[in-house]
Amino acid sequence: MDAPLSYNPARQSKARRLPLCGGLVLLLVTALLYAVVALRYSHAAPLPFSWAAPPAPPVADAADSASGGDIGDRFALHPELHVSRPPRTLKLDWSVTRQQHRPDGVLRNVYFINGQFPGPTIEARSGDELQITVTNDIFNDTDAGIAMHWHGLFMKDANEMDGVTGVTQCGIQKGHSFTYKFRIDAEQHGTFWYHAHSHVKRADGLYGGLIIHKPADNNSGQTDLSRYDYGAERLFLIGDWYHRSAETVLGEYKNYRNFAYEPVPDSLLINGVGSYNCSNARPARPIDCVETNVPVLTMSGDKAIRLRVINTGAAAGLSFQLQNGTMQLLTVDGGGYVSKDTPQTPTMGVLYPGERMDMLLLPSDTPADDEHLLDTEVKIVLDAELMPMKNWALTRIQDFPLKWRRLSASSQVRHDVRETVDVFNMKDAHGVQVPLDSGIHKAPAETALLYTSLAINNFKHDEPWGEINHTSWVWKDPTAKPLLALDRDEWANGTEQANTLRTFRAPWYKDGHDRWIDLVVNNVDDKGHPFHLHGYAFHVIGARQLDLGRSYNPYEPGATQREAEYFNTNTPLRKDTVYIQSRGYVVLRFPLDNAGVWLMHCHVLWHQAVGMGVVLQIGNVTESTQQKAGQSCIA
Repeated sequence: MDAPLSYNPARQSKARRLPLCGGLVLLLVTALLYAVVALRYSHAAPLPFSWAAPPAPPVADAADSASGGDIGDRFALHPELHVSRPPRTLKLDWSVTRQQHRPDGVLRNVYFINGQFPGPTIEARSGDELQITVTNDIFNDTDAGIAMHWHGLFMKDANEMDGVTGVTQCGIQKGHSFTYKFRIDAEQHGTFWYHAHSHVKRADGLYGGLIIHKPADNNSGQTDLSRYDYGAERLFLIGDWYHRSAETVLGEYKNYRNFAYEPVPDSLLINGVGSYNCSNARPARPIDCVETNVPVLTMSGDKAIRLRVINTGAAAGLSFQLQNGTMQLLTVDGGGYVSKDTPQTPTMGVLYPGERMDMLLLPSDTPADDEHLLDTEVKIVLDAELMPMKNWALTRIQDFPLKWRRLSASSQVRHDVRETVDVFNMKDAHGVQVPLDSGIHKAPAETALLYTSLAINNFKHDEPWGEINHTSWVWKDPTAKPLLALDRDEWANGTEQANTLRTFRAPWYKDGHDRWIDLVVNNVDDKGHPFHLHGYAFHVIGARQLDLGRSYNPYEPGATQREAEYFNTNTPLRKDTVYIQSRGYVVLRFPLDNAGVWLMHCHVLWHQAVGMGVVLQIGNVTESTQQKAGQSCIA
């Protein structure tokens, strides 16, 4: 975990001696240049900002929100509208456009859905059916279509709706529409999100929140609000942000002159807004920048507040620090409960791209000028692991004011007393007790052994290239029929591999509710990778990293039986996105109960784009599913 409060010293410039004449000319030219740059970096008066009503494009009609319309702040959630009603069908119509916008004061092209960035928040309940018609109205884009993935949802009996170009569908072409139709599993609830799964559009803002509320208990009527004793829910979409287009950033990453160093972000956004210091901009990379105020987080009430936090970024992990208060972790990813013994903490991390966490915000009773107001701040740290090159324009550690309005001056935000630690790392969390009759306690029917790596490829002009077991996932043509619409013997034709000696391979496993698998992933890379598995949630029964000073010895089932002593089948975390440390491994155990063709990939967008992914086929693909997958393609 990156130290949350460490700052790097500023770089010092080196002096040079210049001949007198040449020096005067150079000074004159430099003065003119800085005059032009100063005009470019226009410093307007700070814009007023309130977190509860952020400046945004026109809000969509009520029919476009699954919760029946926005109620106040569109990132305030409304479980009361969903936990007590029966399942129903929610129909949404989305228009995806691209326009210029200043999320943090810097002008760039951003994707919008129904005029909103981030896209509309979907709120539903377990058992609901979603019908979402997505229309591609991006006529100023050269890319070949879009696709929307529903991150963390099982998509049972709806593999063709998973929203991955090349795997389950063709990209939605300009002027065309596609309707995603699927039912949320009756047992699935938690914090999810949707995002583009077509090339690198996610880093240009094509994403939004997807919250599946847990229905009230049929017998007691108890809900999460009463179970955890909190007063409200809020959504936090937090991630790194680049001032260049994602396509440009990817090109920089693939350029051999950059030696496969990951591109460092320029900024940080929370719910689509941020604040960039225009004076940090470099003349070598000019931007159109307007100074904005730091966003202020405002809350109210006399009870704790549940924050549903999603790392929407392309590369960086996130850590959090609450001044004058603590945080209490409730769940990870799509509703994976953590142990009740999990301590409270003022500092929590690291949350990697694609991961989610639900936590209670518990501010201390700190007096302010206004006796009804708690005045504090939230510090967010971008993890520096994937920042090998310093970006002097980036403020990696940012403070956001938090103002909590109490309804009564005498009231305090109270909650159950737990052990408190200074720092809590999410990798140390445990899940709840797994029932003794669960299949997790038995030897699995299948074991899959994967090795993942990222290296400079001499066959690809020294570009970085990702592989898993010597195969890569790079789909050549997003308009071509996806794997799900093809026979297996045709799959290799559509992929691009590291060299002509490589061929595309997709392992196949027999499905069955009583058939479990151990998916072992060894990360032989010198960097960590957050991996996401589509269509499934898994139990993390084992995770280790290379001991300092030792050579890497990957875990191979059967070869090193002593490693099984570290397996935790009693209280493992249940996740769909897991961080694999450098020179480390994870063992993921889950039932093969969801037939389909599913992608597993690194959720660092730049790594995913250069092939760090593998396709798993579970069971057989029916002829009906093949036909449905092909319907997304334009002849």
